[in-house]
Amino acid sequence: MEGIREDCGIVGIKSFKGENVVPRIYWSLLTLNHRGQQSYGITTYEKGRFKSIKELGLIADIDLTRIRKLCGSLKSNLGIGHTRYATSGSIERGKLLEDAQPVSVSYRDRQLCLAYNGNIANVVPLREEIEEYGIEINGTSDSYILAYELLRGFLEEGDLVDGVKELMKRVDGAYSIVGITDKGDMFVIRDPYGIKPLVYGLKECELFEAASESVALTINGINKIDFVQPGELIIIHNKNIEKYKIHHGEEKLCAFEFAYFARPDSKLRNDKYVYEIRRELGRRLAIRYNEIAKRIDVIVPVPQTAEDAAYGFHIETGKPIEPIIVRHRYLRHRAFIMTKRERGLIVSHKYNMLLDRVYDKRIALIDDSIVRGDTLRHIVSILKNAGAREVHVFSTFPKIISPCFYGIDMATFQELIGFNRSEEEIARILGADTVNYQTIKDFCEAVGTKNLCLACVTGKYPTPYAQKIADIGRKRALAGEKVGGRLVEVGG
Repeated sequence: MEGIREDCGIVGIKSFKGENVVPRIYWSLLTLNHRGQQSYGITTYEKGRFKSIKELGLIADIDLTRIRKLCGSLKSNLGIGHTRYATSGSIERGKLLEDAQPVSVSYRDRQLCLAYNGNIANVVPLREEIEEYGIEINGTSDSYILAYELLRGFLEEGDLVDGVKELMKRVDGAYSIVGITDKGDMFVIRDPYGIKPLVYGLKECELFEAASESVALTINGINKIDFVQPGELIIIHNKNIEKYKIHHGEEKLCAFEFAYFARPDSKLRNDKYVYEIRRELGRRLAIRYNEIAKRIDVIVPVPQTAEDAAYGFHIETGKPIEPIIVRHRYLRHRAFIMTKRERGLIVSHKYNMLLDRVYDKRIALIDDSIVRGDTLRHIVSILKNAGAREVHVFSTFPKIISPCFYGIDMATFQELIGFNRSEEEIARILGADTVNYQTIKDFCEAVGTKNLCLACVTGKYPTPYAQKIADIGRKRALAGEKVGGRLVEVGG
């Protein structure tokens, strides 16, 4: 996988017995750092005001002295946190800090703060409408658009419940939200299709937590996990937990979560761990492409999210797994501050390969997905040059043919190696003997549901504005036109 990133991990915690929640938010964000590595933030509510800290980089890099200071300065029994990778807005360093979440907005003497995971497809028209109200939008991220839309709807409709109803009518996109009102109520919202994961749990009636993945709860001792439903609003008022089903729709949870984004020890929609699903994806690849699988000598996973799938491939075939490719654990790259040449240098140095173990071998190279193909092409080339007899690429995810407008950093048709190309053409570009994709049917069966957002592999989007942008963008791409930015920000 060539470093595709997602927009964010979120967490919200309320202690009913007055405990300082900042240490728990820190630990939850640490478990979610894989979801966003450009910035992080924590906001707490105490005595009618918000207190915030936002910084660029990894929350894992905070030293112990800094953690202690944050626990004291942000001390509260109510808070939310966020880790971010920019899939909307500017990637200029100053703007990244300005756009770091949680974000706080004010309108008509009211204020709210929120953190969210997702992406707003109709961000351009919504921004224009908000500006017509005379509201000056602080940052470039769509998080500000979402916050103003919610606050405006809240004020115009009279309460938070009706405000969320209006939000769900007006906003096209994916959004899982945790937030706090200026009255000290915590709220949790999941969009009508449940495109982004969102879980919650209660610990001994003393602690409520909601987060992007279950690992953010279990690290705090919350082991009984439930899933926020699509179109659901949860309000935590004092010690009361109120649930409202705002929109009744069919879930379309992002399929990419299961192949790549989520941690293997997370649960996203049922009692099955992500690693179990990935193992089954690998097993099904071996069954589907049995003739090729029988011929290979060794299974080689691309670190790290393909390792569970490689084990499933091994279970089915009995062929050995070899850690031929080893990722440099401490090689961290901040692509948003690198030149193109520097990014290429990182790609060529982030793996070490045990090349004396590949000579004359037929290799099953297992990867979680194929998006742009840059890293995979580099790996195949090195393996072939080291004397590998054959390299057969297996992707646990189906062929990606369309951009994502819901929070994954693949924003145009032209950047996708699978767009308008056959498997044979892709194999030639990668230098592989064959390229073998998971079928959509097998993928859904491994996950256990058809209720997934598979827009990136089908071109069929769950929301109408995203479909409109995709249709326009596809025509432009087939005509050979270049797109100067993300499709959601340039209008297709």
